[in-house]
Amino acid sequence: MNFTNLRESRRWCGVFLALSIVAATAGNAQAALRIGGTALTANGQIAQGFQYTGSCPVSLKFDWGVISTESTAIAYSFTRSDGGQAGGSRTANLRANQSAPVFDSWRLGGKTPQFANYHGWVELNITSPHPLTRKINFTLHCK
Repeated sequence: MNFTNLRESRRWCGVFLALSIVAATAGNAQAALRIGGTALTANGQIAQGFQYTGSCPVSLKFDWGVISTESTAIAYSFTRSDGGQAGGSRTANLRANQSAPVFDSWRLGGKTPQFANYHGWVELNITSPHPLTRKINFTLHCK
């Protein structure tokens, strides 16, 4: 083998190695995931400032918009300020660059002093493809 062929062989080995590394790491890339907007509705009406004043018990609906840079499946659950967990683990399939709604419902409150000025929260806990959380704080003024 002459010197020119040896140099050419080394160059092609370097190119092959670089392409192999790129191909191997491309399969391990994870979608960039984020939680966009949040909202709270009380008895079907938007709760301005995440506050509700009115009769109780009230049906609350907590909404999150989850966005991914790639189509992916997510696994998630909810945790509540009262220590409860709503409905166990759930899954959703997201399309690339489109917001997907994720929501939880909670019927809460009563005509007791505890709910005259009740401050609580519900937290979305995404566990897969990577951990991400977002909490919605709210206030109830039951009458």
